[in-house]
Amino acid sequence: MDQIGVNTMRSVQKLIKSAMKTRVLTAFPNLPQNSFEIQLESISNNLNFEYKTPTVIRIYNQFKKQNLFGDLKSEVEVAQKIAATEGQDNVIQKVEAIEKGFLTIQLNNQFIEDEINSILANGLKFPLEKKQKVVVDYSSPNIAKEMHVGHLRSTILGESLCRILEFQGQEVVRVNHVGDWGTQFGMLINHLLEEYPDYQTNKPALKELEDLYKEAKKKFDSNEEFKLKSQQFVVKLQALDPVCIDAWKMICDLSRQEYNKIYQRLNVKITEYGESYYNPILNEIVKECEAKGIVELDQGAKIIRVKGEKVPLMIVKKDGGYNYDTTDMAAAKTRILEWKCDRLLYLTDVGQWNHFKLVFEGAKLMGWHQPPNTSMEHMGFGLVLGPDGKKFKTRSGDTVKLIDLLDEAKERALKQIQLRVQENQQGKEFSTGTALSPEEFETAAERMGIAAIKYYDLKQNRISDYNFDYDKMLDPKGNTAVYLMYSYVRMLSILRKSGIQDFEVFKGEHKFKITHQHERHLAAQLLRFVDVLQSVTDQLAINWLCDYIYDICVKIAEAYNQYRILNDEHTQTRLLLCEAVKMVLLQSFHLVGIEPIEKI
Repeated sequence: MDQIGVNTMRSVQKLIKSAMKTRVLTAFPNLPQNSFEIQLESISNNLNFEYKTPTVIRIYNQFKKQNLFGDLKSEVEVAQKIAATEGQDNVIQKVEAIEKGFLTIQLNNQFIEDEINSILANGLKFPLEKKQKVVVDYSSPNIAKEMHVGHLRSTILGESLCRILEFQGQEVVRVNHVGDWGTQFGMLINHLLEEYPDYQTNKPALKELEDLYKEAKKKFDSNEEFKLKSQQFVVKLQALDPVCIDAWKMICDLSRQEYNKIYQRLNVKITEYGESYYNPILNEIVKECEAKGIVELDQGAKIIRVKGEKVPLMIVKKDGGYNYDTTDMAAAKTRILEWKCDRLLYLTDVGQWNHFKLVFEGAKLMGWHQPPNTSMEHMGFGLVLGPDGKKFKTRSGDTVKLIDLLDEAKERALKQIQLRVQENQQGKEFSTGTALSPEEFETAAERMGIAAIKYYDLKQNRISDYNFDYDKMLDPKGNTAVYLMYSYVRMLSILRKSGIQDFEVFKGEHKFKITHQHERHLAAQLLRFVDVLQSVTDQLAINWLCDYIYDICVKIAEAYNQYRILNDEHTQTRLLLCEAVKMVLLQSFHLVGIEPIEKI
C-alpha cells in the first residue's frame, strides 16, 4: 500500500538521485539511461555541501572506450562538464567537481526552507512505499532462569527495530520466542516435585527456581534413576499430563512475572510465542517434510541436508524427540503461511548464524519461504564483554543478571544528577531556567541510567563485541545518551525562555527562513531523517540512527557558538528551527528507546 501523500516527508536522496541523473544525461545524452544509478554519500562536516557522488568515476570507466564523452580525456573533465550543466530541478543549488572526478552537491535554500516548514506544519510522517507485515523475533529468555547480560542486546536491538518499522508504517509482530519446552522441563519438574511437593501453596522465587534447575542438571548427569524418571516426565509433559502441566504453568508464570519487571523498566512491549506454542504441530511438520521427500535417516535421526552445508537440519533426534531445528521450522511455516508475514527477522548472537541459515534454507526447500516475495534474515550481534574485555562475570564468577545492570546504572546516574544540580547551583554550568526537585531525582536517574545502557549498546556496530563500561556510558561529554539528553534539555530551555506559550499557533503564523550559513547546515541535516531510517531498516544497522542523533546534537552545540537565538532580529525563524530540531530529536529518542528528561 502506497502511503506517500502531500503531508509526508520526502526522501531527499531520491530527489537528488533523480535530479543528478537528469543532469548527467543532459550533459551526455548518448549514455544509456538504464545503465547507471547515482550513488550518494552524505557530508556532515561541510557547511557548503550536503552530498557527494563517485558515480562519474564509474560511468567514465564503463563507457570511455565507446567514445561517448567526445574529446574529454578523464573522469575529472567529465565531472566538470556535469557540474557546469544547468539543472531544471528545485532541489539542487550547485554541483561542484572536486578531486578524482567526485562531485559535491549543495541543496537549494528554498527547498530546505520548504521542507522544514512542511515538517513544522505536518509533523514527521514517513513516506512508506511498500507496506509489509514483519515479524521480529527478539529477547527470547529461557524459562526458569533469570534474564542476564546475554539477553541485553537482543532485547534492546529488537525493541528499537520494532519502533522504527512501526514508525515507518509497517505492520509489526513482536515475538518473544521463550525457551519454555523440552527435556530440561522433565528434569526440572521432577526435581521440583521432590523438593517442593507443596509448590502450589509454597511457590519458590525465581532465584530458587534457577538453583533448582542447576541442581536438577547435576542429578540428571550423575543419577541414572533420576535421568530416567526425568525423561518419563518429558513424555508426560508432551502428553499434557495434568500434574506436569500444572507445575509447568507455575514455572512459566513465575518466570514471566520477573521478565515483565525488566521489560517494564526497559519499556519493551513484546508478545510471548514460546517453543510450546508450536508443540502441537511438530509431528505434522515432520510428516510434511517427509512427504516433500527431503528427509533422510541418519543413525536413527531424521535430517534434512542443505546443499553446501556439512551440518544438516535435524528435525527428529535419534531418541524420537524434537529440538530447536524442529521448532524453528514450525515457527517459519506459521509465520509465513498462517500469519502471512513478508519479512522475518531473528535477533540472536552471531554464533547462531549457521543454525538459522539451515532453517532458512529448509523453509525454502519446503516452499514456504519464496524469495523475493518473502525475506528471512538473521540480525546477529556480538557479545557484551566486561570492562576488561573478558567474558562479563560477577566477582563470584556468575553470569551478570540484567536486573543488576539496570539497578547500578540508575544508582550511578542518580549520583551524577545530584552532582550536576550542585554545579548548576554554583553557576559552573549553564542554567536551564528550571531545575529538578529532589523528588524528581529518582525518575530522572531511572530514565538516564536505562537510556545510557540502551544507547551505548545501540551505537555499536552490532556484529562486534563491546566492553560494558558504566563510566563511558554515563560520560556527559562523549557520544552517550547523557550528552544527548542534556542537549535536549538545553534546547527545551531556550524554547521556554522565548516566552512563547503556544508553539502550534506560532508555527502557523511564521515561516522558517535561512538567515545564517550554519542554520542552513543544521536544517539540511534534519532532512536526512527519512533516508537514515530507510538505511537502518534496509541494512539492519541501528547504529546509523545513533550516529545521526549524535551528529544533530553536536551541530546544535556548534550553533550556540555561531549566532544568538533569543533577543536577536532573527529570533522568530531560529526558534522555528529549534522546534524542528526538537521534533526530530524527540522522535529519534523514542525510536532508540530513550525517555528524555525535560529539566536538570
